[in-house]
Amino acid sequence: MCGNCCPDRPFTTDDICGNFDTTVATTPLTVYDQDTAIISSGTISIFYDRGTPADITFSVNGTPFPTPVPKGNTISHTFDNIDSLSIDTAGALGKYCITLHYQV
Repeated sequence: MCGNCCPDRPFTTDDICGNFDTTVATTPLTVYDQDTAIISSGTISIFYDRGTPADITFSVNGTPFPTPVPKGNTISHTFDNIDSLSIDTAGALGKYCITLHYQV
């Protein structure tokens, strides 16, 4: 792009997806916990499929996300420095997907 003065940095992308079930697990349920010191940014998507509460909450890096996820809906948001993701509401089933971007 800019010649040799500003070479492009190589980035890697990882997708981490799974299901959560807080009807049988203790909350908060940690579904992702980074075990290395990689600084990563990316998008987290939470889909609340079914359960007893009308909506659920989740936390990124121990900080609660301000918008609850209503039943049957997905919320996606982009974050810097994603170290952990937890589902904070009991009695819910759903899916999560984390798309991480980091420099190699």
